Amino acid sequence: MRVAIILCTFATNILQTMAKVRITAIRQTVYTDLMAKYENPIEHTCSVQEGQQWISIDGKCPEGLCLAAWETMRHFVEKLSHGKGNFYDGWMQNPMSAMISCNDGFRPFTFYIEAIEDSTPKVEQLPQPIFPTQPIDKAEGRIQKLILVIGNQTMPRRQIIAYLGLKQRSRRNFMDNYLRPAIAQGYVVFAYPNSPNKPEQAYRLSANGLERWTQLTTNMQ
Repeated sequence: MRVAIILCTFATNILQTMAKVRITAIRQTVYTDLMAKYENPIEHTCSVQEGQQWISIDGKCPEGLCLAAWETMRHFVEKLSHGKGNFYDGWMQNPMSAMISCNDGFRPFTFYIEAIEDSTPKVEQLPQPIFPTQPIDKAEGRIQKLILVIGNQTMPRRQIIAYLGLKQRSRRNFMDNYLRPAIAQGYVVFAYPNSPNKPEQAYRLSANGLERWTQLTTNMQ
């Protein structure tokens, strides 16, 4: 069946789920020998407790978090809140996370930061694009949507499903009708090609996929 897919409508209503980011104080390391040798006595030191947690919303510093610690993790939290992860090309087992220490050289605290799902997606209104509405089949339309969603990012499956507006329980529909056809046509590749069944597997566009994405977005100008 051939149908006219209006990608203009899709492009002006791209779901941008601003992920919440959980910050967990994992462990504090205290260098008593360095403190005795170099530090002047102070009355009030870090009040953070191991296991303490905060939730960052929209990439902002959560109330009660040490500002010095925030400055060391701010870049990572902001990236995660916008769905961008995979720092340093496969650094973390969970690509949507990071392990960061604060800048206290005498008693540094290590924090684990991770993106968590937000059930309230935000809609980003893009400029009205001009895109040809020539008839294309449904399968091609789904692949184009997937390419537009992934763009120049590396994204886990659950996030892609959310951005496509699909239900998380429709994993089979996503795999059979979106992801596998796009992989078969050489547009999408695994972020971890040596571990295709990795629980934290993510996906990105291949060189051909990026070229197709550029063509699609250029036509929307």
